[in-house]
Amino acid sequence: MSKEFLYTLLDSMSVSGHEIPLQKKVIAEMTPHCDKIITDYTGNVVCVLNPDAPFKVMLAAHIDEIGLIVTHIQPDGLLRVSKSGGIFPGVYPGHQVAVHGYAQTVYGAVVRSKDMDKADLKVDELYIDIGAKDAADARKYGQEGDPVHMNTYHQEMINGFLSARGIDDRGCAYIILEALKRAKAMGCSVGVYAATTVGEETTGRGSHWVGSAIRPDVAIVTDVTFASDYPGVDAKQSGEVKLGCGGVLCNSSIGSRKVNDLMKAVAKEYHIPYQIESYMGRTYTDADNLHVTGTGVVTALLSLPLRYMHCPCEVCHMDDIENCIELLAQFLCSIDGSIDLDPFH
Repeated sequence: MSKEFLYTLLDSMSVSGHEIPLQKKVIAEMTPHCDKIITDYTGNVVCVLNPDAPFKVMLAAHIDEIGLIVTHIQPDGLLRVSKSGGIFPGVYPGHQVAVHGYAQTVYGAVVRSKDMDKADLKVDELYIDIGAKDAADARKYGQEGDPVHMNTYHQEMINGFLSARGIDDRGCAYIILEALKRAKAMGCSVGVYAATTVGEETTGRGSHWVGSAIRPDVAIVTDVTFASDYPGVDAKQSGEVKLGCGGVLCNSSIGSRKVNDLMKAVAKEYHIPYQIESYMGRTYTDADNLHVTGTGVVTALLSLPLRYMHCPCEVCHMDDIENCIELLAQFLCSIDGSIDLDPFH
């Protein structure tokens, strides 16, 4: 398990709609480890193992992160912004941000004043100060459409915990790519299509494109889920989920019980810890789109437990990352085209 690659993913910019620079890093990392790499016009990257195998398993995780987009430059040089994904505006005032222009990255501070001390702060009340003298000066460094993210980066914590911006879902992109590497080393024979998808936080476009193009027999989406082991979270809503206790299999109306049962059996055989959660509606992951692409795709959801989702410093546990990688790799090596996915059997 390469921590260096994980931290590259977590420290890079990939605000939804601006994922290509990070996708290029994925291609550079994965080219020696897969048989083929597929890209498309919307920005997805699919790393393929055993492309001639008739049975295709897709592993999917989105590579985009939440953030802001510059919408207007005021005469005084302050930047106005809109949201890119489900941000919490109240966490931004007084914090440092990075503004990624076409030619360079500049840094700024989100303006804070007393009238921003309210629970219902809106994104259109945010201003970014990059130190510009006026609008003309600001336009030397950026323009409308530039992506913005909190200027926070990964930090290893004590006892195996990790904090970073955008573990949702770059942490899970790392999981599926490392699972492909490991499955290859273990002699996996099925076709593996590890897709780092784009746009999940805004439009969900990436999963539509990739599911329609690849037409997998099975798709396992890997995303983050809410941990219940910190104040203010009610375990009764979807289940008790703790950091450090394994990945989370989801019982849902769109998830395949047969695939879940196969993954549980693999976890038990290889002593891999896992947890269970339940969501009967939408999962708000790429699974919602993938399972209805084409004539339908048998889909399951494996999640990484996460604290403080969509905040500048999300927190996960390294053991959960490792256990998700191992579970996916062992699952890929345990199946072939003969598995029965029919729920009526």
